Formats: sequence, structure tokens, C-alpha cells
Amino acid sequence: MTTVPLRVGSPILWRGEKHKITRILNLQYVLCVNQTSGELDKVPVSEIRPFVAKQINTTPKIDLSDLTEKEWETANNRLRIIQNLLDLGPNCTEQDVAETAKKHDTSQATLYRWLKRYRDSGKLSSLINKRRADKGESRLSKEQDKLLDICIQRDFLKLERPNIRQAYDDYLFDCKKASLQPCSLASFTRRVNKIAPQAIALHRYGNKQLIGKHSSSTGKFPGGTFPLDCIQIDHTKPNVILVDDRDRQPIGRPWVTFAIDIYSRVITGFYLSLEAPSATSVALCLTQSICRKEKFLFNIGIDASWPCWGLMRTVHADNGPDFRSKSVDRACHEYSIALNWRPLGRPDYGGHVERLMRTVKTDISNLKGSTFRNPEDRGEYDSEGRAVFTFDEFHKWLTVYITKYYHMRTHSDLNMSPLAKWEEGLFFGDEMPMHGLPDIIEDERRLYLDFLPFKKRTVQRYGITIDNVTYFHPSIARWIGVNAPTDDNKFVVKYELHQIQYIYFLDPDTQEYLEIPRVYRDAPNMTRFELSKIQKHLKRKGVQSIDEQAIILAQRELKEIEESANKETTATRRMRQRKAQAPKAVAHVSPANSTDTSPENSELDDWEVVNAYDDIDLDM
Repeated sequence: MTTVPLRVGSPILWRGEKHKITRILNLQYVLCVNQTSGELDKVPVSEIRPFVAKQINTTPKIDLSDLTEKEWETANNRLRIIQNLLDLGPNCTEQDVAETAKKHDTSQATLYRWLKRYRDSGKLSSLINKRRADKGESRLSKEQDKLLDICIQRDFLKLERPNIRQAYDDYLFDCKKASLQPCSLASFTRRVNKIAPQAIALHRYGNKQLIGKHSSSTGKFPGGTFPLDCIQIDHTKPNVILVDDRDRQPIGRPWVTFAIDIYSRVITGFYLSLEAPSATSVALCLTQSICRKEKFLFNIGIDASWPCWGLMRTVHADNGPDFRSKSVDRACHEYSIALNWRPLGRPDYGGHVERLMRTVKTDISNLKGSTFRNPEDRGEYDSEGRAVFTFDEFHKWLTVYITKYYHMRTHSDLNMSPLAKWEEGLFFGDEMPMHGLPDIIEDERRLYLDFLPFKKRTVQRYGITIDNVTYFHPSIARWIGVNAPTDDNKFVVKYELHQIQYIYFLDPDTQEYLEIPRVYRDAPNMTRFELSKIQKHLKRKGVQSIDEQAIILAQRELKEIEESANKETTATRRMRQRKAQAPKAVAHVSPANSTDTSPENSELDDWEVVNAYDDIDLDM
């Protein structure tokens, strides 16, 4: 199971014993009956653990990165067919299934099978057919397929708007000239029907038709009718200068990624970093949004309540490349999260998160080290000279601001606080039926790994190389020289930005992530942005072949330069602070063996050059 339902009748574990929920009291507590003793207990939501029945899981695990676009399309189509039955929940009757089967020209047995698979797993990939081992190749050769696409683009998608038969006749003529066997008219028509209506409208009718038929003109954001219906996400730079931990000297402004629930305006998650926005920023913000926050709050030492968690239905973002990475896109599809992008030329579609960021910046403007809105407002104020917040201190300040101030004060559009609106939508909805507590994630570590960026690699005799760093473990030895069961014959390898000591290899057989250590385990650890800086340094020096030994020596050289400098620059202090804070961002989801990358620990890992026989006394 991906999620654990928190509803009346749901089985849970509390203090090692099985309970059943009998009543939901509020956001913090539920009333449960002990299945062994029959006693009633008032159970805190933060202490609930999933109850997993011992059963054989017959649903095969699927590699998200290996799925084709056609398989994703098939799964989405099947989900759309059964969505109305899923919405009915326990009220779904045999007549409802029969009517849906008749409407979509399929059998009732098929619908029951899809419903069971989706309810058991909660994942979109469960609706994908198991691949046949004897599946043959496409009937069209590469040359035939390429010519077919060219002819459709040239002869069908044009402003003269020929019909399919006319475009097919042109295709037959081109096939004859190229001495290729043409496909049938039915196959040609099926290929045309796969073209998105938006593309047909644009190329056959023009941009005006595209906007008129396929663009909303309501003037209001079409979503956010209940909690977690739609989450907006975006990045901003707070107007405050931070200082480093060691010397408390300025290191510049940080970046923060916010996720806000449209219905209630609660902040479901955020990610503070010294790095420019990236797919990792998006992934870590979404991971925090989905997970419960008790461990995160405990790690940073804040006694507060942040009862906002759960899988959202839709994530809405702008068109930046950081929101369009394959890892984020596939993970959102896997957890049935629709990823929508803001229409070009429609800034009003991102108004909620934009307003949130303006509100936060306004409230920050009275802090020491503020840069204000612009140089004119700043005047003669010395932002760097008056800066006092370290990264950790500002991270803690921002968390307290969200949990104890922003969530509690009245929002002008809601006429109540965001947290009160969140609770109203869950338990006391007037227009929409109440939804109850959101499901909790059973395996938060797996969720985190699914959202991490990945690379495709083969396993060689020396292991796996990423960014000129080699990794190996005996658990992947059986894949040496073996093609992965994917279209490109490569394996999926996940990696983290805050460390280079481990990568995560997705085993094609078990679909579990294997932690693979670095070959040079005693080499100093570093973050990936440090590694990138070292590699740029080596390239400037003209090093042709960059290996791990060259990286280690270059790291020493850069460290010596830094130590011999009379005065540190802002960039140097910022780099040191980035290295110190990066592991803390994932402390609540990282494994127990995560390596410390603090500067103090790195000094202990420096290697000393030792010549052979130096320890032998030759005068004996």
C-alpha cells in the first residue's frame, strides 16, 4: 500500500497493538478500539503506524523510468474509466459497474479487476498490463515509421486542412517513391487520432482556434474546491541577507520553494536552500508536503503543530525546466498526482503562490539584514553589515513563522485562518462532502527516493561511474556486462546532491533500491556542487583525464588555497555554508548511515602520502 487510510473502520497499529478507528475527534486525535482487549483508546495521529496484514503481494513492482508513453496513456485512460466508481467508494453497486462497462464497451470482470488492483496499490502503474516476455517488435520498420510521421506532419497538419483520405493518398505516393511498404488506411487513421487536439487546432486552424477551443476563459483558477485538490508551487528569494556559521560574515540571500494548498491557503511544505532552484528543490518540497511533519519539527527543535500532510490531487507550477524533470514527472504519475503547468500568458493562474511569496517578503522586511523591495526602499540601510541570521536560524524562524503565525492569523480572502479553513474542509464541508483525515504515507523513504533525480547507466567490471566517481558493491556483481530489461539496456541509478559517498541502484528483479557505496570509501566526502567546482577547476588547468585521484588532489589544492587566503570572499563563505547545511535538508528521510560532510569531519579524512618502507629502520 502506498497510503494508510485514516477513516472510521480502518485498522492501525498503536504501541505495537492492532486497533480499529471508531471515531475521528480532530486533527490531533482519533478514538480507537483495541482489537485484543476491546478497550477504547484516545490515540494521537502522530503515533499511528500502518497495520500491514501478512499476505502475498501478487502485484509486480514496476520501474517507472522504463515505462513507455503508450503504457502511461493506457493506465491514465483506465483510471478515467473507473474514476467515477472510485469516487462512489463503498456505495458502488453492481449496477454502477454494469452501466460503466456498457458505456465504455468493456466487461464488468475487467472493471472489477482494475478496481481491485488500483484500490490495493493506490498507484497508477497498477493499471498497466504485465509485459509479455514474447512481445514482438513493431510491424513498421524505423524507416516506415519515420516516413509516416513526416507525411502526417507535412500533409495533414497544415492550414489547408486536407481530410485523412487525401493525406493518406500523398503518403502512398511517398512510400512508392521510397520503395517502402505503406501501412493501411486504418493504421494511418489511428496514428492521426493519437495527435493531441491542441496540436491539430494549432497547425490546422491557427493559434486563435487553439485559444478559443482549448483554453479556459473563466478568469478564475479552475481548482482548489477541497483540501489537497490542488497545490501551487514556486520559488522565490527572501529579502534577507544570511551570515555563515563560523565567522558570521554575509553569504547572500537564500532560495525558498513554497507549496500552498489552494483551498485553505495552508503551506503544505517548503524547502530552504542556498542552491538555485532545481528539480531537487521541487522534489524535496513535494516530499515534505506529502509527509507528516513531526520528525522534521523535532529535528530542528521546534515545538509546534503542523497537521498538514497527504497526497495532493494536482500540482500546479510554472513552465520552468526544474518542474519538467523526468524524475518529478514520473514520481507524480506513480502516486496519481497530476502535474499541470501554468498557461503561457496567464500569470493569474499562479496568483495564490505569488501572493504567498509577496506576503512572506513583506513580513520579512522588518528583520535585520533585510534588503527591502528595491534599492530605493533600502536607501542607506547596510543590509550586509546588519545581517545576523545564519542559515539554520533563518530556517527555524521561517518554520515558526509558518506554523505559529501564518497558519493562525485570519486570511482576508477566507475570513478565517488557513488552518481553520483546512480543518473545515476536512470535517465540516458545506459545498463539498467532508473528506476526513488524509491518508498517510507508509514508506516515506521510498517516496523520497522516487522523487530523486536519476541517471541511466550500465554495470561494468569496475562498477558504476557517475560524475567521474566510481561505485561498486557485490550486490550488483550479477549485472556486470548484462543488459538491463529496458529499451536502452541501462539501469536506473538515483543520486543525492548533498553527498557523493552512496548512490541508489534500482534492482530490476526486486524493484528495490540498493545502496551502493563509493569504491574509494576513505576518500573525503563532498557535495555534488563541490564536485562540480573541482571538475571545472581541473578543466581550467587543462587536465585531460579526470579520475578520482585527480579529484582528491584537486580538493586538497583548493582547500590549501582557501586556507592561505588573507580574506575570504562571500562566495567562499557561501560554499562552506552550502556544504554544512545540505545534509540537514534531508535529515528526516536520510538513512542512518548518511555520511557527515561538515568541514571538521572532512579534515580528518585527508590522506597522507606515504612511501613504501618508510617505517623500516635501515640502520639496524
